[in-house]
Amino acid sequence: MDEGRSRSRWTIDALAVAGYLAGAVLLCGRLLAHPGQRLPYTPGDRVLAEYFLTWAARCVRTASNPFVLDRLNAPAGVNGMANTTMLGLGLPLSPVTLLFGPGIAFDLLVVLTLAATGATWYWLLSRHVVGRRGAAWVGGLVAAFAPSVANHATFHPNLTAQFLVPVIVWRVVKLRDAPVRGGLILAALVVWQVFVNEETLFITALATGVCGLLWLAQRPREVRLPSVLAGLGVTLLATAVVLAYPLWWQFFGPNAYRGGEKQMTAFHTDLLGLTSFSRNSVAVRFSEFQPAPGFSAEQHGYFGWPLVIAVAAVVVWRWREPLVRSVAVTGAVFAVLSFGTELTLYNRGTGIPGPYALLNHLPLFDTLLPTRLGEAATWAVAPLVAIGLDRLPAPDGTARSIRVLTAGLVAAVLVPAAPVPIKVIDRPAVPAFIASGQWRSYVRAEESVLVVPLATFEHWTSMSWATATGADMRMSHGYFLGPAGGVRGSHAAVGAPVRPTDRLINAATGSRQVTAVTDVDREQARLDLAYWRTSIILAPDGAGAAAERGTLDALFGPGRLVGGLWLWDVR
Repeated sequence: MDEGRSRSRWTIDALAVAGYLAGAVLLCGRLLAHPGQRLPYTPGDRVLAEYFLTWAARCVRTASNPFVLDRLNAPAGVNGMANTTMLGLGLPLSPVTLLFGPGIAFDLLVVLTLAATGATWYWLLSRHVVGRRGAAWVGGLVAAFAPSVANHATFHPNLTAQFLVPVIVWRVVKLRDAPVRGGLILAALVVWQVFVNEETLFITALATGVCGLLWLAQRPREVRLPSVLAGLGVTLLATAVVLAYPLWWQFFGPNAYRGGEKQMTAFHTDLLGLTSFSRNSVAVRFSEFQPAPGFSAEQHGYFGWPLVIAVAAVVVWRWREPLVRSVAVTGAVFAVLSFGTELTLYNRGTGIPGPYALLNHLPLFDTLLPTRLGEAATWAVAPLVAIGLDRLPAPDGTARSIRVLTAGLVAAVLVPAAPVPIKVIDRPAVPAFIASGQWRSYVRAEESVLVVPLATFEHWTSMSWATATGADMRMSHGYFLGPAGGVRGSHAAVGAPVRPTDRLINAATGSRQVTAVTDVDREQARLDLAYWRTSIILAPDGAGAAAERGTLDALFGPGRLVGGLWLWDVR
């Protein structure tokens, strides 16, 4: 009898994980239908993530230091620890990247991390929070496919990879039983999460601390505070030993910066955000609902009215339960903090400071995107949904209609906020000059390539070409985070420090007109090329880059078309 029950439970668990995997495949279906041949409708950060996967694979292939991205921002390079290089995912996946390419590796990574996030939340909820596995499965579904996770499937596998969060939370709880052993296990999880995404780890630590204090106030004897503190001390000591060098490199090494990039740290949740639907939701895509304001990938906590009302009802109904109070208050705190430094109503400033204004100048907080604090709101909503379903009265064997009604209500609450399949475009072909390796005959070991338009979120072509070389091609520019003006310790900025020649090229890109140049500009351009150690300049063919090509002709003389690209040989 016990063996049969155990087998049945394992079958249910397997079906639960298969459900999360099916959901991830459905979300990424248009990408998976043509492996490696398609990109999201706005490729931007996806191309950067593919470069980082390629970089991790290159480090394995060449046994090089993964913290030094010396193929971007020549000659200074880029601080790998100060960028989202996601080495904790890229290094283990490097065989896939080397064999099948970063496009397939990215798609596989997103599918696996989404499914794994749902699976670990299901494990936590089914083993330690609720008794009904169906309720736990729905909670895991919310945790894996809420906007704060699923919206990042387009760009950021390091943010779809939230599978360590519930495990870390549980290991903190278990410190009360085995502080030394538990502390070492927790340290291993923390180290892994550092190399997946430090921001998620920071938010996890904050949310666990707030929830833990609330639980301590209600159940002080259950916490066993001395044991927990001892375990945290073990964790801190072990992680300090392992992470001393990587974190020194991040904060004090070459090209380190202090404080986040200004536009990125301005992302926040609108006052209407929690009750609005994400731009990528079923409700917006297939109805007349207006999309919520803001960039879709950063719409954290956009649950929609039905889910917010349902969760509020659960909290009121089960308020007497200490776990419900602790989780609900923690989620509310982080939802309010995600409003940022100034409250906005439908993307318009109100002039009213948000609570986050008290924190945003503190170390670490100054690099955080306030909207991502909404991750913790999702981590509160998921267990609250599971608890609400678990506490419903169990219908007897004849009450099939009640089960059907319950399933229908759950669908009515969750489906409107569910993500829709990712929009895609065909991946542009890599020019033959790059794909064939012809570029290598023009570039010596310490020389670099200048590619225009200069790399940004919108102009991602150069990053895709660099990825196609296996991250071997050294570029003078790139899309990354570094210290503003190249001054170590200044606030973060996107891309290479701007030099005079950059301004001429950017003027052409912005105006779509050839920039007028002088002899002084030409002399300065020679100095800039010498600084970058540039051997060749590349620009795409076609009308889209005509202004940049005209500006380059005026600076360096006429280029020539080679292998599908315009080339200026300035060796």
